[in-house]
Amino acid sequence: MIIVKMNSTTVECSIAASELHEIGLTPEAVVNGAENTTSFFAQLNREVGAQLDYDPETEVMMMSKNMMMDGSVRIFAVKMSNDDIQKAADRIRGAAETILRTLTQERVDEVKAKTGKEKGIALNEVITNVTDTINRIYGRDMESSDAPEDTQFSYQPLSEYARYMMEFTDLKQIERFAKVVQRLPIVDSSLYRHEDRYYLMAGLMSADESIIYDMRRAGVEYSEMLTVNAPEAMFIEEHGQCIIGEDAIVHLADLSK
Repeated sequence: MIIVKMNSTTVECSIAASELHEIGLTPEAVVNGAENTTSFFAQLNREVGAQLDYDPETEVMMMSKNMMMDGSVRIFAVKMSNDDIQKAADRIRGAAETILRTLTQERVDEVKAKTGKEKGIALNEVITNVTDTINRIYGRDMESSDAPEDTQFSYQPLSEYARYMMEFTDLKQIERFAKVVQRLPIVDSSLYRHEDRYYLMAGLMSADESIIYDMRRAGVEYSEMLTVNAPEAMFIEEHGQCIIGEDAIVHLADLSK
């Protein structure tokens, strides 16, 4: 098992399927939290707790488990203090209030009143607005997730294509990010500058949860902010200075070599 301490509150653990089989476990059992994985997670909690200086009396340890395409399992462990819990709650509450304002009965009635193709377009607009709001929960403070312990995170996109926008203050960080994600199915990418910030746009074409997970993990790790299908991207494209118009990921990854 490979354990990497990403920062003072987050540890990434990767374990190959062959390693799991050696101790009598399967990737599916680990991801699903089967009864026979109790001792495995108890040992993992001890090792991760030591890495993060975890205090079980005042802090909570959160874990997300993801099975990768090669059968390996990737686990993120995040230590949360009371302040982290409050920030996560405030963020989720804000998103919920925004959703309630977006999905009013009046708006639903407008969709129901439409006919033919217009009904589908209006419904898709409502769903997209709600999805965008949920996606904005992903950001630098995503490490303060409020999900229950040992929760398996999953994400099922409405379509295979998703438009990501990452905000950076340092060009070197953009190069590192590009190097990490260059092998993902990114079909278009461009780089903009607005005021003193850089904005990288990237269109990911995939419905594979592990690929989406890798894209978002890299965005959270290297950028100041990550959004998905957000209308703010249009503002940056209209008002920002275009530095690299096409294949920005490829060009930026080459710079880091």
